[in-house]
Amino acid sequence: MEKADRNEQLKAFARKMGFPLHNPVWLDQALTHSSSIAEGLAFAKADYESLEFLGDAVLELAVSHRLFELFPDKSPGEYSRLRAVVVSRNSVARIARTLGLAPLIILGKGEEKSGGRNRGALQGDCLEAVIGAVYLDAGWSEARDFIYRIFSSELNKLQRTPSGWDYKSLLQIYCQKSHIALPLFKVVHCSGPDHRKHFEVDVYIGDQCRGHGSGWSKKEAEQEAAQEALHALENPEP
Repeated sequence: MEKADRNEQLKAFARKMGFPLHNPVWLDQALTHSSSIAEGLAFAKADYESLEFLGDAVLELAVSHRLFELFPDKSPGEYSRLRAVVVSRNSVARIARTLGLAPLIILGKGEEKSGGRNRGALQGDCLEAVIGAVYLDAGWSEARDFIYRIFSSELNKLQRTPSGWDYKSLLQIYCQKSHIALPLFKVVHCSGPDHRKHFEVDVYIGDQCRGHGSGWSKKEAEQEAAQEALHALENPEP
């Protein structure tokens, strides 16, 4: 691909997403994997990782602001919990897939062959980098509005959930009403010191893993896993 073609590709994506593109350099970097730079295949001089760091912070601020507007009576702990659901790695990866980011990512040949383009984690990281790129190129207001648009389904889902929402309970209710096996949560990995442990949890419905979650407490990881399982059950893939 020629650089002019790459710029046109990025401009088309920006138009589709509804944000202005003044300088394609940032967006190009946001969609560039380090493997492509090592192999001399990239136009960008740096990969997406530093922009991912910035975009993650912008995403958290925008979602925090929106949650404050939607739920003005929550405690700081409740806000943190709500935000964790909206910006979980699973949610971000799912939205990245919906936006069709994968074809825009420049990868090295080795990473391409190993299936890197299809990895949800990579697509999610690039989406956060894209948010960072929009923030640098177009400013806070455009980045905030872009986040509100693409995360609208996640935010609307919170508004539809009953007061005192609990995804574990909602998942159990769904299974009971559907006459299927009740969920079973399993801790699959635990790391870190005793005062700062990080948990990864899988949730099984019958003998099939339907959701994965992670968090700084077992409860947080289970909630994220339950949310993913509930989404998978309510929106089965064809």
